[in-house]
Amino acid sequence: MPVTVLDKGLVAFTSQGRLLQELGLRLVASPEVALVELIKNAYDADSPDCIVRLANADKVLVVTDHGHGMTLDDFKARWMQIATGTKASEQRSPRFLRLLTGAKGIGRFAVRYLGDQLTLESTAADAKRKCLTTLRATFDWPELDKTDDLSTTRIPYEVLAASPDAATGTTLTIGKLRTTSSFATSRELRTNVLKIVSPLNGLDQGRFRRSAEQSHSDPGFNLTLPGEDISTDTNLADVVLQHYWARLTIALDGSDLVFSVFFPSHKKPRVLKLKVETEITKGLFGDVRFFPRRKGVFQDTEVDGRIAWQWVRNNSGVAVIDHGFRMKPYGFVDDDWLSLDLDGAHNERDWRTAIARRRFPISPDLRQRPADNPALNLPHNAQLVGAVFVESNRQQRPAEREDLIPAMDREGLLGNAGLGQLKEYVRAGIEFLAHCDKEELTRLEALEAKAAAESAQADIQKAIADIQESDTLAPGDKARIVKQYRMFADRLNEQEEYAARSRQGLMTMGLLGVVAGFMTHESGLILHDLEQANDELKRLARHNATLKPVAAKLTERIAHFEGFIDYSKLFIKKAMSDEAKPFSAAGQVRYIIDRFKTFADERNIDVASEVGRDVLSPAVSVAAYSGILLNLYTNALKALLAVQSSVHDPKIVFRAWNENDNHVVEVLDNGPGIPPEFRKRIWDPLYTTTAYPENPLGPGMGLGLTLVRQIVKELGGKVALLAKAPAGFSSCFRVTLPL
Repeated sequence: MPVTVLDKGLVAFTSQGRLLQELGLRLVASPEVALVELIKNAYDADSPDCIVRLANADKVLVVTDHGHGMTLDDFKARWMQIATGTKASEQRSPRFLRLLTGAKGIGRFAVRYLGDQLTLESTAADAKRKCLTTLRATFDWPELDKTDDLSTTRIPYEVLAASPDAATGTTLTIGKLRTTSSFATSRELRTNVLKIVSPLNGLDQGRFRRSAEQSHSDPGFNLTLPGEDISTDTNLADVVLQHYWARLTIALDGSDLVFSVFFPSHKKPRVLKLKVETEITKGLFGDVRFFPRRKGVFQDTEVDGRIAWQWVRNNSGVAVIDHGFRMKPYGFVDDDWLSLDLDGAHNERDWRTAIARRRFPISPDLRQRPADNPALNLPHNAQLVGAVFVESNRQQRPAEREDLIPAMDREGLLGNAGLGQLKEYVRAGIEFLAHCDKEELTRLEALEAKAAAESAQADIQKAIADIQESDTLAPGDKARIVKQYRMFADRLNEQEEYAARSRQGLMTMGLLGVVAGFMTHESGLILHDLEQANDELKRLARHNATLKPVAAKLTERIAHFEGFIDYSKLFIKKAMSDEAKPFSAAGQVRYIIDRFKTFADERNIDVASEVGRDVLSPAVSVAAYSGILLNLYTNALKALLAVQSSVHDPKIVFRAWNENDNHVVEVLDNGPGIPPEFRKRIWDPLYTTTAYPENPLGPGMGLGLTLVRQIVKELGGKVALLAKAPAGFSSCFRVTLPL
């Protein structure tokens, strides 16, 4: 059965008046964005300024520019035509050749977001009438919303002949404001509008400089807002931006992507060049300054450091500047579009971008070393002041739909391939900055170590002279100590190797915790075997008198060894426990003394405790407290053993007490003391003055005092070598911990 066609033809789209409400209220996200859309119109109109003010007892908002204005034909063809593509096709303004910011033909409807009534007045040179004309039109938005067919709406207007000397331009008078007028004078709105309209001076815009794109006659663009003026000291911006710790530039031109990292002390930047396939047709240029809180930043500058750091806080973040105007939300407060703060908070140990993982990867071993992992050195938003300059695609041809395209609500860019590449390139650049910065910090540490070594050489030579002139040291002790200092001086001559060995040594020491647990367990098995062997030796000694002294000596050694094993087991157990509560300081001191009592007694070293039984420690782990005392105690033992023949009645004393909400513990000895030249060196890692082979406690690795200081600092306390020890002693280490 054939199908009967009942009707056929073409049908047109229709729209209700509420479409204007949707355009005005739904496609703008905030008052400052709505206001900026009107300011952009003034910029596109070749106006040298835009003046925003309140009038009629703050009941209306007035936006005025002195651009080329609109004739009646312009008004009909541009203002009254929704989504006109005129700006997209024209590209540049007629007089000053400004790169036009508008594209979609709906920005002017942002006025609907601000108020329910609008009076438009525009003066322009009318070529048809061969005179200046003034156009006036009024809009009652709520009434227009009621219209069933938008094409039937009629906006009343009139065209008047203007005076020949009248100034051209457009004034928008917005009444029945949708919010109280205070929004227009709020500091927050002023700050946000100025950030959008006037991006930071002092940053390099690369090939996106306005001056390179406009005619030489362009007077620039000034904005006046109601309310209290906000200081925009361009000189301060220039000064601060020139005193960066490091600077990153990112340049994308065609398929060429180039990262450059500058350090003020280097003549040439570190450069990484890449070839990329990109959807960003106009490329980009980024200038990002890095301001970490480090020594030397803003030092010896013409601006007060406190003012400079406040300026950095107020202007921090990486902005996106599109067609000369900043785009929200990128780089505004609480925006983390590059995930810098997110990764910092989670201590991410690898790069986020494929570019970084491919071009300067972090090895699995390096990821496990926090002190050396550059990913943990990644800048966060508060340390960066910078911008990325782009020209988004306003025409949006189908073949370019993955390019940078502004979102309809003027907040950000569409989430497409272009935006993904923008984030990848900028984030990769900042990761390259972190990579280079870590290398620079390592280089500076090496220079500081070299300078310290040179200073140490001078201190060593002075100490040798003092030792040789001493009347209290025996000749043998003098010779041994001088020999040791000279050996140390020889090591310092190879400072770069020494510094590398120090860093590696510290990392190695950090791994010994696992080894210590294993060794303690294995030592227990060895002790069991020794006890069985000693039992057999005792049995044989009943029939062989010559074996009795050997068995007795071995029995004594096993008892000492068992004491050390018990102490090590207790220490490891406490170290693995999270328990932190006060305990008897006297009991812990006595436990340490008892464990090493035989060793000290055999060498006639008197070890005493002057800690009262009522003295309680702070709420810290027993392992931490014991570790501090043990390191200070063994240091004192080594010092006495080094010059035992020269010290009469060698002794070590522990003291501890609580006062003024602090727990104080001291370890004193009457050994040779520490020369003034070495007092600042003893805290350095791998620095030791007890590294002579015959030391019965071992040569020492120079880590004890370094670890003591670190542990005490983490507990919120302080450790110091007193400048003058109490009477009868040559050295006194004092630890102060908060109760």
